[in-house]
Amino acid sequence: MNRFVGYIPLLFMGFSPAATYAYLVFISFHAIFIHANVRFRFPYFRWLLATPEFHHWHHSSEKEAWDKNFAAFLPIYDVIFKTAHLPEHLPKKYGTTANTKVPEGFVSQLVYPLQNAQREKS
Repeated sequence: MNRFVGYIPLLFMGFSPAATYAYLVFISFHAIFIHANVRFRFPYFRWLLATPEFHHWHHSSEKEAWDKNFAAFLPIYDVIFKTAHLPEHLPKKYGTTANTKVPEGFVSQLVYPLQNAQREKS
């Protein structure tokens, strides 16, 4: 849905289909790249474009990483809103916070946020 909504302005602004497809390919590879389980860093590049190192902190369950690194593509947004977190070491823990009990199983995990929303309304 995110990509679909992002393409609508490109089409209305008159970008050629070739440019739109090139963007689609680039952004798709970038999404795979930032989720890669690699430990190397990009010293200067990491502040221009989200890298695996930047995104690792987004998925970390360490307290220092909570509510950090929201930008999917450009870290400048996190710098502007003071949510950027990129220390000189990589996270040691990943996943949800210690207080969150995520259910086992694929379907249960998909339904879990919806059940939580229902409980909060009650």
